[in-house]
Amino acid sequence: MTDNLFQKLEEKMMLLLAEIEDSRREIARLTQENAMLKREQEAHSSKLADLISLLDSVSLSDVMTTGASVTAIKPMTAQG
Repeated sequence: MTDNLFQKLEEKMMLLLAEIEDSRREIARLTQENAMLKREQEAHSSKLADLISLLDSVSLSDVMTTGASVTAIKPMTAQG
């Protein structure tokens, strides 16, 4: 009887160890994915900041001094 209990205990321990290893691999994968996403977010933030800076450098007065005409566009409404 005790041999049977030890065998069951050993099986449970092996299952738990396998689950722990799976969890460790998943944590490592998620850590790597998180680092990649952080790098992407930083790159996108930098690109967005550059774009905003570029747009800020172009002002309405710059457009007017070049002789370009600025016209208001009347929004279209849906006819129902």
